[in-house]
Amino acid sequence: MTVIQLSIRLLLFILAGFIARKVKAMPDGFDRMLSRFVMAVPLPCMIISSFQMAFSVDQLLSAPLLIALSVGSMAVMFILVFAATAWMKDRDLKKTVRFTLLFTNFTFVGFAVVKEVCGEAGFFNYVLFTLPIRVMFYGGAAMMLGKTGTKPDVRETVKKFLCAPVIAVFIGFALYAFQVPLPKVISTTLETIGNMASPLGLMLCGAIIADADFRSALKHPMVLVVTLCRLLVIPAAAAALFRLIGVKPEILRSTVYYFAMPVASLTPTFLLRYDPEAAEARTVSGYIVVASTLFCVLTIPLWTLLLDKLS
Repeated sequence: MTVIQLSIRLLLFILAGFIARKVKAMPDGFDRMLSRFVMAVPLPCMIISSFQMAFSVDQLLSAPLLIALSVGSMAVMFILVFAATAWMKDRDLKKTVRFTLLFTNFTFVGFAVVKEVCGEAGFFNYVLFTLPIRVMFYGGAAMMLGKTGTKPDVRETVKKFLCAPVIAVFIGFALYAFQVPLPKVISTTLETIGNMASPLGLMLCGAIIADADFRSALKHPMVLVVTLCRLLVIPAAAAALFRLIGVKPEILRSTVYYFAMPVASLTPTFLLRYDPEAAEARTVSGYIVVASTLFCVLTIPLWTLLLDKLS
């Protein structure tokens, strides 16, 4: 699939969700229910299915490197993002900007892109690279976005750490590492169900865009600043850092895509859940999600071309 075809495909799936929401085929609240379904069923199936590939010792031995690279790069990101936003006076907006700069839509958009352009081996690398990030994302949302001065519930945080996609990674990796063959009927079913994850996820992005008020978004300059940083500055910094420390081109190519994805679409949902009073910050986060998702249709093909040259 060419870069242009990939871009058009992303746009069409997003457009389908946009239209479905506008014509009320997705009623109020349906997007949240569909999001839960995707996270609970198609996504875990997709992850487990992604590990059903020819065994490679080199691929297996790359797992510790990918985990270390993920944790290390996110640690650097945490330091830089927190330092760069320290000047902000509005605490609700500050925590929102920090979260949107740190976490991307590495599942719904990321899986769709990487699976198409990086092949089985690249997708394997991407899934392992995003495992620690997935744990940070679901487990850390309450701590980062919760109301100032409140402590997240420990039991709820543990549940978030042990969400279905995280468990699916461990199951899939165990099946791969120990070369446990799945019956054809099971592997085919997992693959078929898993293939629904990316289209449904992109349609959810379209539904979010359909509810946005673009004129109001222009009143918030932070929307454009975060979008540009998220889609251009941060992935450029990540690619430069990985090149500097000598990361192999094939690993660099599949992992930098994490940083090139739009802002995590669940950010407004997390804010609503963990700090319902932060209405203004939640609105801004929604605009950032919309802007970064729309512009990624242009920037992802650009990064695909650049990463192809680097590898």
